[in-house]
Amino acid sequence: MATANLPDAAFPTLTDMELGCLKSMATLRRYADGEVLFQTGDKEYSFFVVVGGQIAIIDSSSGVDREVVVHGPGQFTGDVSMLTRQPAVVSAIAAGSCEVYEVTACRIRRMLNEIPELSDKLLEAFQVRRKILEESEFLGMRVVGKAKSKEVLQLLEFFHKNKVAHTFQDIERADGLASLVEFDATSDDTPIIACGGHIVKKPTLAKVAECLGISRNIGTEVYDLVVVGAGPAGLAASVYGASEGLRTLLIDRIGPGGQAGQSSKIENYMGFPSGLPGAELANRGFLQALKFGAEFTAPVSVKQMKCGENGEHHLELCTGQIAKARTVLIATGASYRRLPVENCARFEGAGVYYSATSIEARVCTDSTAIVVGGGNSAGQAAMFLALHASHVKIVIRGDDLSKSMSQYLCRRIEQNERIEVVYQTEIIGLDGDVCLQKATLKNSQTNQSTTVDCAGLFIFIGAKPHTEWLGEGILKDGYGFVLTGPSIVGNPLWKLEREPCDLETSCPGVFAAGDVRAGTTKRCGFAVGDGSLAITCVHRYLSGL
Repeated sequence: MATANLPDAAFPTLTDMELGCLKSMATLRRYADGEVLFQTGDKEYSFFVVVGGQIAIIDSSSGVDREVVVHGPGQFTGDVSMLTRQPAVVSAIAAGSCEVYEVTACRIRRMLNEIPELSDKLLEAFQVRRKILEESEFLGMRVVGKAKSKEVLQLLEFFHKNKVAHTFQDIERADGLASLVEFDATSDDTPIIACGGHIVKKPTLAKVAECLGISRNIGTEVYDLVVVGAGPAGLAASVYGASEGLRTLLIDRIGPGGQAGQSSKIENYMGFPSGLPGAELANRGFLQALKFGAEFTAPVSVKQMKCGENGEHHLELCTGQIAKARTVLIATGASYRRLPVENCARFEGAGVYYSATSIEARVCTDSTAIVVGGGNSAGQAAMFLALHASHVKIVIRGDDLSKSMSQYLCRRIEQNERIEVVYQTEIIGLDGDVCLQKATLKNSQTNQSTTVDCAGLFIFIGAKPHTEWLGEGILKDGYGFVLTGPSIVGNPLWKLEREPCDLETSCPGVFAAGDVRAGTTKRCGFAVGDGSLAITCVHRYLSGL
């Protein structure tokens, strides 16, 4: 297809001035007809701008070559993989002899930083291109398995958060069964991933991340800042830290987004009056951090941290590697608590969920979904699930939804015919075979119990901070949230004469931001502000206060 049929934002033509700016860091190259500039699966591949001739972009994910677009003079190759450093998802081939400017992978971030007028155009094009590709016949990495399998959902969540282009094929449907035959496999071999002719049965998440270039070796150099947790607070800190010249490493146990990335729509974040999906907000912040040079690795968790008296902190990672840092930001957030109900743990990932994205929503298609909780996250989840499920029940222990939920959301829920709010009620039982099939509800006023068919139970109650990896050197309150600033003054663990920075923990040079910090407002905007403030604290600490 020609670029004329596609959005201008996805395939713009560079001006003579922009091409002139690009020349200083590019190499002029010539390719003969049919020569490959890069192909699917290539890592650290180059960025090309057509000077003369044409470049064809080819998608081979279905096993048959399909022409996606043809770039002409002034147009360029690339998509978001160039920033995330994931392998190429398409191939670029000279369509006739052509002349191009090449910018190697190691110079791409420098190009985006040093040519701001070009940076905006490229970043917008990269994101729109990926969206167009995913909405086309493109398959990307195929995931084959059972829709309600814990292992499948774990893979899909990982791909979703890390913007890995993929297609899920359910073995209970025709396309999934056909893939099992194609791969000479059975249901016992699932999940299966297939990409570029490579087929892996029952892959580990760590191995998938390694193959995709998402997880990487941590060097022996000392980082200025290591951010643990890639939710809104961690992403904001990474953007500001990297843009202000700090050598920054961002670590997450799954991928960018945190709890906000699991929200189907955030409507009260300043600057977005129409709202936007939490995953989109997180992805924009993630690309912004990468643009400024932040390094990222996942799925990686920290086993323990040693606060060094010499100002160098060591973080022992689950991979066995040690990350060294002059400062550390704890931004691991909090997650919703498990219901104190038998079988709750058993059905986690197989009918019991703590987020409501398109990945989990598919299990509720044309069936009943139950949402437990009365906060905004629960309300947003119910509204989103109502687009997929035939019926949604919001179960709360109180008698008034407006006590804990924004008024605009309460009104929408009341007006939605598919949503029913069940007051003064709690879940007392869960049942099913391989996955959740039924839930038992009990009214606290009448003591009457009712069992309903239920394909998915979505839990949004309480908050448990992810601080189990922190040792006794980091002060926490009675609920496990990290204490910072004035709240640690006077404690024997704080041995310095100076007062700590507002976000500084009882270990000098280690800070906390977002939901994991004691006393914070659990809102996306607050977490972003906290992450931004953390960089001010880091600079003060590194400059000797």
